Parts: sequence; structure tokens; C-alpha cells
Amino acid sequence: MRKLLLLGLAMGLGTITMAQNAANQIENSARKRMQAVSVQDAAPMANPLQYQSPYTPKGVTDVEPIDLFSSLNVYTLLVQQQTCITYNEDIDAIMFTARGHTGVLGTGNTICTAVSTDKGATFSSAVSADPPSEGNNRYPSGAIYNPAGNTDPANAFIVMHAPITGGSGWLGNNFATNNWANSAPYHEFRAASTAGDMLIRGGLDVDANGYAHTVAVEYTSTYTYGKGFIFRGTFDAAAGGFKWTDQEFEVPWYFTTSDGTYNFSTFGNVAFAPDGSVGYAMFTGSDSRAAGDDLTGYQPIIYKTTDMGTTWELMDMLDLKNRPEMIGMGLMTNGLWERVWPLRRTWTAAEQIYKPWFAEADIVVDYNGDLHIFALCQGTYSDHPDSLGYTFTYDKGALFEIYNVGQGNDWYVRYIDTLDTRDVAAEESGYGAGDDAVGWDMRLQASRSADGKAVFAIWTDTDFLFFGEEINLYPDVRGWGHDVVNGLFTDVKDFTNQGATYGENYFMFVSPTCIDHGAGTWEVPVTKSDIRTTNDPGQPVYHDYLKGGLKGTGIIFEPADFIYGVGVEQVANVKEIEAYPNPVSETLTIDVTLNKAADMTVEMTNILGQSVYSNTTKANAGLNTLNVNVANMQAGIYFYSVVVDGKKSTNKVVVR
Repeated sequence: MRKLLLLGLAMGLGTITMAQNAANQIENSARKRMQAVSVQDAAPMANPLQYQSPYTPKGVTDVEPIDLFSSLNVYTLLVQQQTCITYNEDIDAIMFTARGHTGVLGTGNTICTAVSTDKGATFSSAVSADPPSEGNNRYPSGAIYNPAGNTDPANAFIVMHAPITGGSGWLGNNFATNNWANSAPYHEFRAASTAGDMLIRGGLDVDANGYAHTVAVEYTSTYTYGKGFIFRGTFDAAAGGFKWTDQEFEVPWYFTTSDGTYNFSTFGNVAFAPDGSVGYAMFTGSDSRAAGDDLTGYQPIIYKTTDMGTTWELMDMLDLKNRPEMIGMGLMTNGLWERVWPLRRTWTAAEQIYKPWFAEADIVVDYNGDLHIFALCQGTYSDHPDSLGYTFTYDKGALFEIYNVGQGNDWYVRYIDTLDTRDVAAEESGYGAGDDAVGWDMRLQASRSADGKAVFAIWTDTDFLFFGEEINLYPDVRGWGHDVVNGLFTDVKDFTNQGATYGENYFMFVSPTCIDHGAGTWEVPVTKSDIRTTNDPGQPVYHDYLKGGLKGTGIIFEPADFIYGVGVEQVANVKEIEAYPNPVSETLTIDVTLNKAADMTVEMTNILGQSVYSNTTKANAGLNTLNVNVANMQAGIYFYSVVVDGKKSTNKVVVR
């Protein structure tokens, strides 16, 4: 029978040993569900062990930390699902949200913000929300509400929410709005129900139409009860703030009858398309719609709206069992699988079964209204109804993009990367001691361009070759991008390796919307927090914005980074595409083999997206060959695309 584990802090990152495979020395563990049971801040340590920063030279992809403000302690930013850094394109403003610092900026119980209108070069900080008359703010989120058509930051609003603690229990949640000058606060306090706790720390989405959305899970500490909620705020100009309503959902989490518990995570997330019309809410857990003898690991359970959040519809079950992209070739390195690990019971079987466990996930919605789930997936240990909720201790996990097309229930999966290290359990971190120790995970988060035509995954990982660590003790910021319009993808980029913040990017937050520098160059706003100055969770933490720039520095994606296409596997009628020679100087030959006759368009574009060649023809079943004269093209990187039946495959060619 599954053991129920409660979490004393808010991370849920520790593991317990269940079994060990003698051949591979790999332990299986139960991942603690992400639940905040303790509401007290940790007491400062008497003699914390000081962290020694490694001496390393600055790298060519350096970023510079820009001071924001400090918080009383770390209990403001433990959950990556919080929305703590946001960017609004119409007023060109960045905003960071966290708790204050008594005697420095407000108090440790206030919600404070830092805003920038010069793309992160400078910030000004202020108190934006006090706590209710009873209780104190914890784990706040914040976003910008900018009314449609407005370009003046002075006319924008700050939207916030935070769980409220009374010191011995969770009292409810604080919803707050303030004007840009922080001079007209508006509050709504939602008291906790008698059914269980509900800590609203999921994604906060605010659009120009005057709607805000967030999600929450109401639960008991013993997991005998669980309900999903989507909160919807509507801006009331007379009140000067958002007024909130909620919808309750019977999320189809699997219920284990043997011990009377539900299998779910207490976190959720929500995201909308750029125009605010189509949105998705994501809850995570074992899906009861799976067959009783084929239950999955924890995975997304998705609701969709097409009317700005007025009504929501449960989407079909996301079935990722044995997906080839998540298995790879089933290869093992040093006795470990490179991507998702198979069920433990099938390790020695002739046919192994793979069921991904979503350890971390975040979502964005593109310009077509399609959902992109960025996920850190590990292997589910067991799919037995009485043994759900187990994963492997030493499974570092792999990153994937999972996305639909046409807003439907068919999902594509793209492999991004296999992690170098695994998350940091509290007892491994060296940050705090005993019950007050704090760990962290890989902080996987999603971002998109303001127009929704490009999406990005940002996470942290440790430079294993330099530090020699198996856990993410010295995190650097890494990222990956998807140009949705052209079907192009980047390599993994390491933005802080060998730079000014090398190995020190703790508790990172990522803006759901990035900065468009024009000509296909995007900068993703990112913050990190300094925890090693004191090495003590009960002492102040100092927040920094990671300032980037152009010329390839900072958290920047440029056109030349997008070098891979979607591949022929996603264009059903295309059997094979081959372009040669590559590099090419005179004539590029493109061979396209079709399963059946169809209209086909072949196009070449430069790195700015400008078309330099296009040909549309009625292609035959079998081999079709086109010869493209590139002799007069300037040397550089180009992309060739083949469009068949409305589906496009793109890849890179170098002209020299």
C-alpha cells in the first residue's frame, strides 16, 4: 500500500527509499506531494555554514544581475508555479513580485513589487499590498493589467494574490489590485472553507480585456479530499480592482479505495492565448479515466475555454504511454535510460512499458490558441492502483514539449534535453538544517512572445563537468525555443555558464511573456535570488533581474538559434525529405518522397524570415526532385520548408 507523505516546508522534493535493484543500484522512491503544511517561517540558524562561490572567468554569454529588493526570508519564492516576473509589451514594462523586508521595504508580511520601464536597466520598488486585517501574505504572485489600447504605464494596474497564514494554519487567500502608483489598493479576502486548505499559488494570467485567471486545489493533508478551482477576476473600474468568482471542478483524479486517498499534486496552472479568447487550465495527478489495469503516472489533466474563461470543458485524457519521442531508442547509458525510464516491473521483460511522470510542468498558449506544455518527465515506478505515486530516486528526467494543433486532443511530443543533474532534496541542499532545511527543483517555466508566434522553455541545471555534482546544487539558466510559425527549434542554450552568476541562479522565475527586440530576436525576463550570502532560509534573500542585451548575450534567442525543423514524422503524407549538398554553393537539390500525389510548396527563407525562393507544384506519389540555384544568394544560414497537405517540415541549409 502507498505511504502518505506530508511536507513540512513547501517544496515536496525529498525521497524515501523503497527498493533497490541489485544490478543497477537504482533506488525507487515516493516523491512527496507538493503541499505546504507548515505555515511558520524558519528560525534563523545559529551558525550557518558559509557558501564559497567558485572563481570562474566571465563567459561570452554573460548576464549581469540587476538589484531588485530583498525579502525577509526565502518563504516568498519556493514555488515555481507562482507568477513573480511579468512583462507587458504595450507599456514596455517589467514587474517583479515578492514579500517585503521589515525595516527595508514594507514588512515581511506585505507584497512588494519592483517595476522597470527601460527593459530591466533600472527598477523602482514599492509596497503594493498589505495583508488583510488578520493574517499575513505568503508566496505571492503578481501580474500587470494594462487596459486594451493603453500605452502609458501610469494607467496600468498591479494584480496580486497570496495565501494568508495566521501563524498556526492557513486562513484563506488575499486577492489584491493597486494602481501603478500604489496609491489605491483594493482587496478581496477569501476565507478558507471547512473542507480543506487551498493555497492559491498557481499561474496568474491577466489579459487586456479586463479578465484575470488563476487555479487552485482544495485538499486535506491526508489527501482524502481534492477539488479543482478556477478563479476568474473581472476588472471593476469603479472599485479600481478585480472582483473574483470561482468555478469548482471534479477533476478526475484517481481515488485509491484501499486507503481512501486521491492521487494528485496540489498545484495547477493556467494560460491564455495573446487575445485572451482561448485558455487552458492544467491540474496534475493520476487520471481516473485510464483503465484500471493501465493507470498512468502523474500527468496533466486539461480544461479548455474558448469564451475568455466563462465556461470550461474537460479535454480528453492525455495518453502518453509508450510514446516513441519520450522513449527515444530505449537506450541506456551506464545502466540508465536516457529519457523516460520504464515501469520497474518491466525492466527484465521482453517488452518494456513506459509511462511518464510529470515532475514539473508549465504551459503557454500560442497565437493559434494551441497549448504548449513544457514538462520535466521521469519514469513512473508502478502503475498498480495501490502503488501509484512512486518514481525513481536517481532518475534525473528529460524535458519535452507537448503541444496540440487546431486546439484539439491530438498531441505532438518533442524531446528537448536530458538533465545533467536531479533536483535537490532539503536534506541534501546545505541550505538550512533539520526541519528548517530547504531544497529546490529545476524551476522549469514557460514563456512566449507577446504575439504568441514563438514559445520558450527555461529551466536550471548544474554544470556537471565543472562541479561534479549529481544534484542541482549550482544552478545555471538554460533554455530552448520553438518558432511556431516556421516550425523551427533551437538547441539548448546555457545562458549563465562561466558568467557573473555562474552556479548561483537559485529560485529562478520566468516571465510568461518575453521582450521582442525585433528581427526575430527575443529576450526572456528572468530573476534569481541570492540564498548563499547567509546560507540560512530564515535570513533575508536578495532578488536580482538577469539583464541581457543584444549581440547574443543575456537570456536572448536570435534567428540563427532556430536551426531545426519539425521533421517529416509530423507530415503524414511525406515519407522522406533530403537536401544536398549541405553546405551548398551553386545548386541545392531537394528530394521529396510522397506517399500519394498532393499539392506541394517548397520555399527557402533567410534568417530574417524573408523568402528567397518559392515553388508550388502538383507533386507525384514517390520521388519528386527540385533543383534550386543558390549561386547568387549571400553566404549564410537559410531554411528550406516543404508544405504538403497544410503541414510544414523545415530544416537548415548553409550557403557558402
